Amino acid sequence: MKRRDFMKNAALVAGAMGLAASSANASGMGAACVLGSTPTAPGKGEKAPKGPVTYYTEFKIWIPEREKMVHHMEKLVQKLKKERGFLSFSLKNMVGDSTMVHNYPTNLKGILETAYLDAAKEDSLPLFYSLFVRFASYEDLKRSGVMEDFRALMKSFGGLSENFSEGVYVTVSAGDREKIYLSRKEIEHFLRHQADVPISDLVTVNNHVAILAKDREVFNKKSTALLKVAQDTFRPAKGDFDYNPKFPKGMPGSYQNLHYRAAVTTEILQSAFAPDGKYRYLFHGTWETVYDHENSHIDPRFRHHVMAILPYIVEGPIEPFYKTTVLVNG
Repeated sequence: MKRRDFMKNAALVAGAMGLAASSANASGMGAACVLGSTPTAPGKGEKAPKGPVTYYTEFKIWIPEREKMVHHMEKLVQKLKKERGFLSFSLKNMVGDSTMVHNYPTNLKGILETAYLDAAKEDSLPLFYSLFVRFASYEDLKRSGVMEDFRALMKSFGGLSENFSEGVYVTVSAGDREKIYLSRKEIEHFLRHQADVPISDLVTVNNHVAILAKDREVFNKKSTALLKVAQDTFRPAKGDFDYNPKFPKGMPGSYQNLHYRAAVTTEILQSAFAPDGKYRYLFHGTWETVYDHENSHIDPRFRHHVMAILPYIVEGPIEPFYKTTVLVNG
């Protein structure tokens, strides 16, 4: 690599780390935990959500504690499986960060693929995890005791892990390579059949943004249109000079090409409550590789729909990459 390219990439890494840190430090989370807490119960004038919900958390832990933490999580999910309304449980390790979500030059795509994990291995950062616990209703979620169990578990790991974020989310829309899920019944089915089992080695992305509460309805409509594009587009497509019908959902992406396979799954989660006048969102998806994801963001069809939601975003985007550690479907 030429020196000028190395310096550019080094500056980009520093800038991306700084962005995550500044976003997180505002909520007391520290670098790379990128989501501040949102309430887990309705505030004044708010109602409990209807339909399936997700208890979502982000937390930090030092590498020597990892094995113990995973063991406790596996015990927790065995308890939750017996609770009414349990849909799924997934624990994911944050490993890197997307550059193309920021529309950086394409020569920088993928350079932060394992940035957080590499830093943890050098003892310059702890490990970062996200937890998705899905239930058929808000009442089932509360009755399960998972929020209290999780808080107690984090307390047992001390100050670093006690400083976690949490929130309750509803799924606005979701999709896979077969269909788009919009109704309450369809979304419950989707949440009960999560695809990213650890052995699959799929890459999770989880884009964090926030909007003003007044824009929720129009944002949900436009972001669902974006989800459909992410689910239905790929390269090479029909009409491309290198299209091959043997690859009906696209060809593997790489640094050297603009190919990508359609997303394996996509999901838009919205915070159930907005006491500060802002809704937080997670654009949660799974892909076969990092470069499939990064190349999708270069596609003009995708960017067209991104531009439609961009005016509504007041925080973000920050879009880390994850690898699944534990997945249990109901």
